[in-house]
Amino acid sequence: MAEFALVAPIFFLLVFAVIQVGLIFSAQDGLVDGVRSAARRAATYRINEASFDGTVWPSICQAIKDEVGNRLRIRVIGYQAASLTPTVTYEWVQDHQSGDYFLVANIQALYANPLFIPLVSAFIDRTDGIVDNRLTLRASEQMRVENPALQPSTIPPAAPPTCPP
Repeated sequence: MAEFALVAPIFFLLVFAVIQVGLIFSAQDGLVDGVRSAARRAATYRINEASFDGTVWPSICQAIKDEVGNRLRIRVIGYQAASLTPTVTYEWVQDHQSGDYFLVANIQALYANPLFIPLVSAFIDRTDGIVDNRLTLRASEQMRVENPALQPSTIPPAAPPTCPP
């Protein structure tokens, strides 16, 4: 019994640490999946000057952001929508060989993942620089938007508007 009393706290601390780290990896995997899925969705929209209209553009941005949240809702235990901060941007990039311009969708997301196991979270919580019983997870993805080819030009087209936060 004396040996068990000495070893049990360390053993249970390690077991709970493994459980907490597993939950963190699961949340990170869900975040990466959500961002990747949102980038695929962003790449399917036919973005042109008509898309930049004030009525169309916010709905495109919201659909892309919702994709991240929908994936996290399915995959993350204890998901909290208020803890997710997705960012959607588009930028024009010139093909070096042909000179044509194409759009690239950049999706980034921050998720403040809750930590569930008190003693273990005291150690893990400090790793992101903020002590708030949450661990900030990050993921980003970029994907080329397959629009119809634009006319070659030495001047890039007008910059697409940014998605509202």
